[in-house]
Amino acid sequence: MSLSSDYIKRLMDYLEREQILCTGEKLLLAVSGGADSTAMLYFYYKLRFVLNVTLLAVHVNHQLRGKSSDLDERSVKELCQKLNIPLIVRKIELSGDRDLENRARMARFEIFDHILERYRFDKVLLAHHKWDLAETVLLNLFRGAGLSGMAGIKPRQGNVLHPLLCFKPQELKDMLLEQNISWREDESNLERKFTRNRIRHDLIPALEKQYNPQLKDKLTEEATILAQADRYISERALRRYKKICLDSSNQRIVLSLPDLLKAPDIEHFYILREAFQQVSGQHQDFFLANLREIQSIYLAQGSKYVSLPHGIFAIKRYQELVISSNPEELQSEVAESLQIETERSRAVHMDYRFRFKYLRVLPRDHQEYKGLRAIIDADKINSGFMIRSRQPGDRFMPLGMRSFKKLKDFFIDEKVAKYDRDLIPIFDDGEKIFWICGHRIDERVRYTETTNRFLMIEAVSLLNKQKRAASRKKRGYYEFDEL
Repeated sequence: MSLSSDYIKRLMDYLEREQILCTGEKLLLAVSGGADSTAMLYFYYKLRFVLNVTLLAVHVNHQLRGKSSDLDERSVKELCQKLNIPLIVRKIELSGDRDLENRARMARFEIFDHILERYRFDKVLLAHHKWDLAETVLLNLFRGAGLSGMAGIKPRQGNVLHPLLCFKPQELKDMLLEQNISWREDESNLERKFTRNRIRHDLIPALEKQYNPQLKDKLTEEATILAQADRYISERALRRYKKICLDSSNQRIVLSLPDLLKAPDIEHFYILREAFQQVSGQHQDFFLANLREIQSIYLAQGSKYVSLPHGIFAIKRYQELVISSNPEELQSEVAESLQIETERSRAVHMDYRFRFKYLRVLPRDHQEYKGLRAIIDADKINSGFMIRSRQPGDRFMPLGMRSFKKLKDFFIDEKVAKYDRDLIPIFDDGEKIFWICGHRIDERVRYTETTNRFLMIEAVSLLNKQKRAASRKKRGYYEFDEL
């Protein structure tokens, strides 16, 4: 029996409208044995000569359902043999129920990526249908996936295509029945332990009954509109991303933090998601919660980091935001030393601007140590000192003490975070450390009643100035939440 021209026309119109026609390409079809993937396999079997495509089916046997999993595999083998479509079968083992859906998805995509690379195929096709799109909109709403998540499943995302989003599941089954093609039913699709199943079998029917019988249609319509908005903002954000990206590799993306802060708030999610995807290789699993974690370290004093999914870190360091998969990045970079000659009155080093002033008389509000200002006996230090980062074995004599203390122990007692310690300027005259900027001067350089010449050092944090400027933009900080 020939396939209804209506099905073919709808599919071809959809492929052309969404710009996912694959004429002349090599396509990998993910076939589970269920109605949806079986229909996709049959569609492309009918279209392979029209589109001039090369087809390769792949079946992943998760071995989670014992004999049923093996019967799925056999069913796919028999159909591929009947349609003369080559098939690759991969078996995987997943232990435990924790996060099973996500782990299974990640395992499948590792297999797909490997086959795409090994056999030099162009795209992988997944058989999600119209109602899958509606369920994904709700699922992503609960996950906090932002505007992109509310757009649901996209027809095309990188080298992953979804060619059946124009069909309802019953339409696909009707087509298979018409062609006398059998499929396998996965009983795990009824298990309520999976979030998607609870949305499909419990939440959506309840919402349809109590609020809107056409709920799924409305969700797919909204997803289409949101996908257009998502695409528009994404294109703008990616143009900005290219401008503010200072360094790029498979393991590391470096963004200019000042330039990122100039971007509209709504673009931050897209910029950071792009960096995350570049490093992780994953096109999912970046949510609003991850964005907010990264934003929490934008203006933090010193070096900070947060952990992201898939072993990725976001590290704020000086004026840069580093997205990296290398744990060694968590060790702060040590700034070069800066030599300060006696006649110099100003300097900028690390994240501070310094002013040096020699005095004969103390100012009225004089204190030896007051936050980012220190006043010392200028004749108790060598001329020509340096500003540097901490070094192994550093020690000094904190103000008020008569014995030396290791700098490491001092930082511990002061509760200075580990990743901030390399960001604290250390003043060293070649013989001794005489000021830990923002913390304590050395007892040996304190002024006395006999002091004739004073050195006042004032530091201004450049980060604090940025923070004040950014605070004017705080209103609407998460504008995208409303989209």
